[in-house]
Amino acid sequence: MEALKQSLYSLEAPSRSRTVPMQVLAVGPSRSGTGSLRAALQELGFNHCYHGFDVVNNPGDDIVWYRLGLKREQTGKLTAADFDAVIGHCAAITDHDAAAFAPELIAAYPDAKVILNIRQDVNAWHRSVMETLIPVQDSWKFWVRSWFCAELFWLHEGFIRGNWRRFYRGNFEKNSRKVLAEHVHRVRSLVPPERLLEWDVKDGWEPLCKFLDKPVQSTPFPTLHTGRRFKQLFRDRIEHADRNITRCIAVLLVCLVILWAMLFR
Repeated sequence: MEALKQSLYSLEAPSRSRTVPMQVLAVGPSRSGTGSLRAALQELGFNHCYHGFDVVNNPGDDIVWYRLGLKREQTGKLTAADFDAVIGHCAAITDHDAAAFAPELIAAYPDAKVILNIRQDVNAWHRSVMETLIPVQDSWKFWVRSWFCAELFWLHEGFIRGNWRRFYRGNFEKNSRKVLAEHVHRVRSLVPPERLLEWDVKDGWEPLCKFLDKPVQSTPFPTLHTGRRFKQLFRDRIEHADRNITRCIAVLLVCLVILWAMLFR
């Protein structure tokens, strides 16, 4: 089945290697200030900070994260070399993949500092995800389109149906609060206090800079709200899928006309 997927939805997956030390693992979930935190870390000199934006710009990354999820299920273990294939060029990582693979990342990069970025208002976090990410994930139109575009297929297979669903045990709306509480407890149990910062985006620069041994910045803390434009990020791929659907329908209609002509001539 995996070979068939690769054949039908051919997409080049990256094969990177470690070029800079991994220094920061921000393992909070999506919609907990991850975009703002990414911008802040890069402003502090942690280049590059990996985020879901990177997967949007490099859709082949979805395949690597998908394979990492499969390998974890099969072997129960991932190494730094496994992660370096996708984040080897990065000094930091945040967003969903960092959360979903937090225990493995913490073990793979023992010298990296860990930020547990969470929103103290869990209900607001839950509502934010439900309003931004879930409508696209639950869209039957998006699911249909994923069969007609390789980039959307691997987004759906690797992220939506893959690592996202695994992390939230198949149902974000029902399980997310419990999953988040367990995630927080597990990260605390894995990381020594001196290596861990629990941080809310509202905390801004000061605790972040002190934790990372950087001067406190005088500029406003970055504020990003890209989650509300989630669907727009994939507009070109959606249009590509729609063109392929139109072509398939046209071919099917031509075949039906030819068949009708052959049967009733």
